[in-house]
Amino acid sequence: MHTICSAAARRILSVVAALLILKVTGSVLLNYRDYIPPNFDSGFLRGREAYFAGSYHWVFYAHIVSGPLALILGLVLLSEYVRQWFPRWHRVLGRLQVLGVLLFVAPSGLWMAFHAEAGPIAACGFATLAIATAICTAMGWRSAVKRRFAEHRRWMWRSFLLLSSAVVLRMLGGLATVTGVGALWIDQVTPWASWLVPIVVFDLCDGGNRLRNRAFIRSVRASAEQ
Repeated sequence: MHTICSAAARRILSVVAALLILKVTGSVLLNYRDYIPPNFDSGFLRGREAYFAGSYHWVFYAHIVSGPLALILGLVLLSEYVRQWFPRWHRVLGRLQVLGVLLFVAPSGLWMAFHAEAGPIAACGFATLAIATAICTAMGWRSAVKRRFAEHRRWMWRSFLLLSSAVVLRMLGGLATVTGVGALWIDQVTPWASWLVPIVVFDLCDGGNRLRNRAFIRSVRASAEQ
């Protein structure tokens, strides 16, 4: 009964998280009207007119197109239903996801990190996020090629959580606005907290699950030997 309730709770949380990601992604897409053509009086583009016309604008547009696509593809690829019933599509979409992240999302994020408005601490947070996203995605691809599928799923979960930092970042920003916290340190901490906290929580939970599974296997083996 406890296992059934836990599984149901995980499914409910997954659905809620997916809806939240889609909602935030939708709100980001609505902001495109301020980006095409660029409106330098809008939130994100404010103060970027001086360098936007150079190479930055190509990187910016690559990022705002590839980022939401990677999030939506990630939701599809993490679906157990899609993986079990449409394995061929899972493989095809997985290749597209890896190429999109490694060629567009991560490099553009790294480039844009050096123009972070909140200063060098925030810039380091965004740059580290871009590098970590590329590493986790590449490791996920490598483990899939080697048919280490449990390891592959863990790496791709990490990759998706890193991609979802854009959603967490906007939630933290909205929370700071609602609570009236406008301190500079908030803008410096959130680029780190938006991805470090989910990754740490995931690895702690994943490590605990693996320990419990090993303990269960040992107990079953011990019972069988008696």
